[in-house]
Amino acid sequence: MDFTITEADASMLPALMAIETASFTCPWSEESFRAALESDAVSVPVCLSGEGVPVGFACLMTVADEGELLNIAASPEYRRKGVAQALMEHCLNLCHTRGVSVLYLEVRESNAPARSLYRKNGFGEIGVRRNYYENPRENAVLMRRVLSPDTEGNS
Repeated sequence: MDFTITEADASMLPALMAIETASFTCPWSEESFRAALESDAVSVPVCLSGEGVPVGFACLMTVADEGELLNIAASPEYRRKGVAQALMEHCLNLCHTRGVSVLYLEVRESNAPARSLYRKNGFGEIGVRRNYYENPRENAVLMRRVLSPDTEGNS
């Protein structure tokens, strides 16, 4: 499929909230999205369909040489069609241009499709946060990808 990725703005908030609530049992609030959109440390790339409709997004926070993938989601009808992969590649490119040397994320232990996407993109599992998620209560798997070649052996 043909997608375009652009930075989100406030006009996209209803579409982002719809994707968020369709994707997660504990969705971010509208206030959390507004804060992300207004933060200098957070990028919110949005994947647009060929018709210009938001079909996925990511939230990437970068501070100094570290990054955290806070959120990534695709509309249910666009899952397994390359949206998350396109967003992941965009986020990795953003990290590269910003000099980020290591990128972290957390994922539900039971979310096999997401964990597979992350492993495919070079993330390794580095730990577990017990009972991190609610609805249902579940562990978070911590994952990391080392991005800078001079620290490659530390992943």
